[in-house]
Amino acid sequence: MSQKPLIYAFVSRGTVVLAEYTEFSGNFNSIAYQCLQKLPATNNKFTYNCDGHTFNYLVDNGYSMSSFTLIFCFLFFLDS
Repeated sequence: MSQKPLIYAFVSRGTVVLAEYTEFSGNFNSIAYQCLQKLPATNNKFTYNCDGHTFNYLVDNGYSMSSFTLIFCFLFFLDS
């Protein structure tokens, strides 16, 4: 089982992106941000498909005593 290269990733607090990474050109960040606006604020994993890419989100509000929620997004190359 081979690992797929990472295309794009971000970490956000709610809908505010705190950090992002990519070595590729494309509209990954704008698509990921549009999907981010639609995510519920509950602990869960979500997958959105757009433009032939699959965006994987992990919503984690591990600090349950406050309103601190982290959201992680990962986009990998798919095998042809």
